[in-house]
Amino acid sequence: MTIKRADTLFTLIVLLLGYSLFIYPQVISDWRTYSFDDGTYSHAYLMPFIIVTLLWQQRNNLVLRFQTGYLLAMLSVMAILAISIAAQQVSIIRLLFPLYVILLFCTLVKPSLALVVPLALLWFISPVWGSLTGPLQYISVVITKFIMQLTHIPVYVDGNFVQIPQGVFEIAEGCSGLRYFIVSLALSTLLCHLHLRKLKNMILLTVCAVVGAILVNGIRIVLIILIGYYSDMQSAIVKDHNMFGWFLYIPFIIVLFYLVGKLEPHAPKEEKQYLPQNIATLPLVLVIVTSLLMSGLSVRLLMGQYPLLDFSAVELTTTEKAQTPSPYIPAYSRKAHNVLDAAGVEVIDISYQFDGRHDANRADYYLNNIIPDGWAKVESELTDNSRLIWLSDHSGNSAILQYWYEANGQKSGSVGVYKRNRIKQALQLDAKSSLRWQFVRCSSLRCQDEAQLLRQLLNE
Repeated sequence: MTIKRADTLFTLIVLLLGYSLFIYPQVISDWRTYSFDDGTYSHAYLMPFIIVTLLWQQRNNLVLRFQTGYLLAMLSVMAILAISIAAQQVSIIRLLFPLYVILLFCTLVKPSLALVVPLALLWFISPVWGSLTGPLQYISVVITKFIMQLTHIPVYVDGNFVQIPQGVFEIAEGCSGLRYFIVSLALSTLLCHLHLRKLKNMILLTVCAVVGAILVNGIRIVLIILIGYYSDMQSAIVKDHNMFGWFLYIPFIIVLFYLVGKLEPHAPKEEKQYLPQNIATLPLVLVIVTSLLMSGLSVRLLMGQYPLLDFSAVELTTTEKAQTPSPYIPAYSRKAHNVLDAAGVEVIDISYQFDGRHDANRADYYLNNIIPDGWAKVESELTDNSRLIWLSDHSGNSAILQYWYEANGQKSGSVGVYKRNRIKQALQLDAKSSLRWQFVRCSSLRCQDEAQLLRQLLNE
């Protein structure tokens, strides 16, 4: 088949990009839940348009060429993705999915910066950056403490809390500046790709973009504290400062564009003439069929998860305030709540079943809270097959709970062991797992009798 026009090639590229996303509904659902619906990734709405625009600009530079090596590499990555989907290893899926898309394209199109850079922008849509929140939060605290010490305002910093005479400010995870960090890194990637040719200039621009974003966020926090100090905490900015940072960040972006112009003045380029190209039907069919067989759609089909074409965002279960102590599990497939009478002792026994249909439908989801409302953990003990947690409430009452995860036929109170069991189970394309939770109020010293009772129940 001969492609005579660059516009036709661009249409083929866009269709291939749409296909690569379509066969992974799990990824689309993940993006809709944690990227497009999250303020930290608000830039995600723009990225698809930017990717398509860059591919349009480079349509004359793309050369069709089938390469078996990239096909094998793509299938290897897809195999890891299939196991990760079945095992619900979300971080691996988020990290590898853009790589799979790049390899899919490199199988049919000769690898070049014109192709790889636009597709690499998918990493800025993927919510894979959360691990940087902690370090950025710590840096924000350090910057805030340093600048505040230069002022005349008495300040005391304890962890993530900054105290001044008028009140206390918490530098929470949302104040880490992750959104500015991601946007700066994405913007510097675009500017390097479009306007810079020298490696040293690319490195300089990227460093300035990242460091500048961190400093802007630190200045934003200091200004909010100063506004709180001089307004006696009455300013609306103190309570709602979500948009305040962008008024500082936009001037920084303008400076960044100015820096690009100074590093390498933009020289007009002559557009390359497009030459007709041939694409063999057999390699194209081979890539489509093999990728479909290894895709997220196939994993869903083999695991019996219907409907197959479910691209909706994850919806968490709305739970009413419990009448009796219970954990907070926002997403599960089935739940069984029982009250057992064990040797005259009342034991609250709750079982949660998970089918692994989406990221939240698992026992170790990050929003799950094993500790019941109104109770605080005193100490915990990991046993061979479960975990015991001693509790106390604000009235001084004591209780003890026991819980364990079950996957691949193995019980464990360790999240790490539970994840490993899920991976082993995923090789059989089985994502089902469970969480068992038991709670007893204590009457004996340090809950010794109740702890022994729970250990006995575990072995029954």
